[in-house]
Amino acid sequence: MDFPGLELRIRMTLVVGQDMGFFVPVRLYYKDTDPYAVQFSFDVTPDRVVRWRFARELLDQGLVAPAGIGDVRITPIGPLQNRRLSIELETLDGYARLEGPTASVRAWLVKTFEVVPAGRESESVDIDGFLDELLTD
Repeated sequence: MDFPGLELRIRMTLVVGQDMGFFVPVRLYYKDTDPYAVQFSFDVTPDRVVRWRFARELLDQGLVAPAGIGDVRITPIGPLQNRRLSIELETLDGYARLEGPTASVRAWLVKTFEVVPAGRESESVDIDGFLDELLTD
């Protein structure tokens, strides 16, 4: 497979208080060379971008029920007809919670499963290339 990847650019709310937040540009990216993961980034300021990489399966599960117990937790919020998504990211250095539209994320995620179906991710992993790179460094 050789494709440039799938990208979704949306705006999400970075929640900074109980009733306070501000819109931030968010980018989700998927590439078949890293078939188990999605890349997630958001701009805190024009000069500061926060980047995460987490399991595509976690995002898929989090669209319908709370998922994740570690650094990344994803939860659907709101009534089914107006469903939103909460993504919580946590490290020793900080915590962030973002909320955004479920429908656009779900549509994008469906496209990732069209490119690499669930359960077939290992077919896209270049183990020989990975080992060559690992052993030549």
